[in-house]
Amino acid sequence: MTANVVTDVNRPYIPAGGAKLTAEIEVEPGQLEQRPTRQIALCIDSSGSMAGDEIDRARAGAEWVFGLLEDDDYVSVVDFDDEAEVWLDATRWCDISRDDAVDRVQDIRAGGGTDMYSGLEKAGETLSQLPEDENTVRRILLLSDGKDNTHDPPEFESLARKIDSDGVRIMSAGIGEDYRSETIRKLGSVARGQWTHLQASGDIETFFGDAVEAAGSVVAPDAELELDVADGVEVSEVYRALPQTQSVNPEWEDNSAIIRLPDLLDRETQRVVLKIHAPPRPLGEVRLASVTLRAAGETATGGITVEYTDDEELLSEHNEGVDVDHRQTVIQTELGRGNVAEAQTQIEQMTRIHGSDTEAVESAQRQTEIVMEGGREEQSRATKIVTDEGLEK
Repeated sequence: MTANVVTDVNRPYIPAGGAKLTAEIEVEPGQLEQRPTRQIALCIDSSGSMAGDEIDRARAGAEWVFGLLEDDDYVSVVDFDDEAEVWLDATRWCDISRDDAVDRVQDIRAGGGTDMYSGLEKAGETLSQLPEDENTVRRILLLSDGKDNTHDPPEFESLARKIDSDGVRIMSAGIGEDYRSETIRKLGSVARGQWTHLQASGDIETFFGDAVEAAGSVVAPDAELELDVADGVEVSEVYRALPQTQSVNPEWEDNSAIIRLPDLLDRETQRVVLKIHAPPRPLGEVRLASVTLRAAGETATGGITVEYTDDEELLSEHNEGVDVDHRQTVIQTELGRGNVAEAQTQIEQMTRIHGSDTEAVESAQRQTEIVMEGGREEQSRATKIVTDEGLEK
């Protein structure tokens, strides 16, 4: 794998009285050396509102997944309406015929209510019983078009944390306009996966297929950053920027914080942005935080460093790119939540600092207008930052 950590700050020089600054940490995961073993649980809403084309497409999506599996991969299939049912327990692909797997999926019928909570519980259980090692990648692919009948978003957040602790990432997709978007977002974010909106039933196969193929490019399935923060330094506003903008709550113990990362994919950079308050210090170079990446048995280290100075020329130096990355991440996270007013406030602040004719400001304004005029698909798209290469991540 040979991962690497790169850090940067918007203000490399600060006054002796301290300052608030923006920092970013980029994780470069390196290359895939061994194809991982994938353990995939399909968790499909089969409530009455899925009847017709949507349940047909969900079954077709499951069949598409079957065509992507290798012999040593595992797959399970769970559906949920008023209750959850396991149609295929976690089975190594070489131990079942494709026809048998397809027959089981074809028996899924739409009808009844929506007990998504039980569906996710059962999907997680099918994976937790399987053998695993550091080269195992676990995924729940959740598809739903409705609201859970009895459980609220905070309960789903707790469930997602438990599933995540078992090494399972949730890729959650809502289809239609009646599902609870807050729940879909929490499941994808808290369990370090991704969340998305599917505009039409024809998108289901693509969602399933892309998620399974991405699982095959994982170089480190349970990565984390540790920040060892110097005395007096405060860290706030932590976000994952790549591969999807998501707010993060680090796990603190004394002066150390753990930031859990989505699975690292082959040569796909991840980025974390955060705010740091540097306290007063004597003049000289100071490491505000040491950074350690732990992934697939490897470690990579770096540091967030500034120099305290009274040199006015040095104090005027500003790395605008780091500032823009942070502001862009905040804006796109808010747009993903549908918080257009907060996104506009952030754009106003970015405009005052960087000017109205910069590419980042113009892009943020366009995205905000698109979300205002559109719906859930546009909110979902807004969370994918476009890189310098012009590709959505």
